[in-house]
Amino acid sequence: MSQYSTLKRRPVLFPASAADFSKNLFAMKEEIKALIADDPANKAEYAQAAVEVAIDLQSGLTDWVLTKLVDKAECKAASEDLLAFAADVGADAAAIDAAKAEIASIADSSILKMCDMYREGTLNTVWGHDYASGLDHSLRRGARWVTSNPCKIQNYKVDFPEKYAALVEEIKRENAGESTSVMAAQMFTKVCAISARALQPIYEATNGQWGFVCMQVDPREIKNTQAMIDQVRFWNKAMAKELNMDKPNVVFKLPAVEAAVPAVKVLLEEGYRLCMTLNFSITQHMTFAELLSKGKDQEFLVLMAGQLDDKIAAELEGMGVADAKVIARHGSEAVMRKSYRMLAERGYKNLSIMSAAVRGPWHIQNSMAPVDGATFLITTVTGKIKEFDADPTPLASIIDQPTEEKYMDILKKSKVFMQAFSDPEEGMLPWDALYDYPPFVGFFNNFTAAYQEIEDDFKA
Repeated sequence: MSQYSTLKRRPVLFPASAADFSKNLFAMKEEIKALIADDPANKAEYAQAAVEVAIDLQSGLTDWVLTKLVDKAECKAASEDLLAFAADVGADAAAIDAAKAEIASIADSSILKMCDMYREGTLNTVWGHDYASGLDHSLRRGARWVTSNPCKIQNYKVDFPEKYAALVEEIKRENAGESTSVMAAQMFTKVCAISARALQPIYEATNGQWGFVCMQVDPREIKNTQAMIDQVRFWNKAMAKELNMDKPNVVFKLPAVEAAVPAVKVLLEEGYRLCMTLNFSITQHMTFAELLSKGKDQEFLVLMAGQLDDKIAAELEGMGVADAKVIARHGSEAVMRKSYRMLAERGYKNLSIMSAAVRGPWHIQNSMAPVDGATFLITTVTGKIKEFDADPTPLASIIDQPTEEKYMDILKKSKVFMQAFSDPEEGMLPWDALYDYPPFVGFFNNFTAAYQEIEDDFKA
């Protein structure tokens, strides 16, 4: 979606009243007609804005504000009217057909049905978009936030090389005389702000509960407590300026490592909202749960499920275990279920597990939470949502069920699994062992290399 289309979405999808809804729709159409009259060569681009908002009007975006003001039948009628309008002012037939196909796909989306069940109080799982672009597909299917990390910024560079290069030059101009490290941090500001602007109406509609972007601190400073604190403060100020918001819609991601313990204490005291990443174990979860429970907001504990399963599978394959990859899927399942139970038993009411590194529909199924427990979060990419919608698992919670013994018996042969599954008191994954722990090493190395590459882009 173009920036213009995103701008037009807000007054139509997030109006102050039913009367404003009608007024804003009319105003949008009049504005598009005027733009086309002034610039007829680009009429298809302006008409496409009407097409995009028409899709939005039959999507999960209506559920934040609009359907509290008008019913879905009126939303559908307005959508169909906008498509007809778009065709009249220059949208080509292919664009109209694509919009109708997208509307049908949204109506049939299982991940959107999951979000409907959350709102209805029959399921307690929600999800967010795990990429630095392509947000519209997810927002239309109920996504509530965006996550980022150094690799996602690099993906933006690959997907949009000209835009990325323009941002490099813009950041150099705006930060003349600053270090390349500061400029690299500002690349996160610029790219994450794109998603933050699109999410801001959700942030405002939910009083800050949802509609946020997660920003991950520099992994090269993973053993430096003060560097973590300083970067969170830096980004909070930078995002406030970039977005023109007193309190920007940002959650800050810190690594679940020993040096982050004192950083979390300081940052929570200062009122920042936190998410602990590079999490693979119950030991990490319980250590940081105790700290995060002191926060004023809902805080988050990532479990990088797919990466954990990958390393369990590699270990089991090395032992000659048949069907190791399938059995390993139950590794993160067992860890998530045990962690979810322990968090509840310890009374941590304001904490949610955020399942990341989703490999397939089974990881989404494993994240379905009961209505009487804490909200469970999924963060994933468009491709995995399409895979889930094409072949959905049941929309029912099984998180309170034990992992089958036939799988547990094999999983317990894996040291990687046992280190993840063991209680903190068992001491199987102490801090000094974390940097050699295979699931941790894989992601940490990728994050570090990606962040360094971002900084290198400012050295040219």
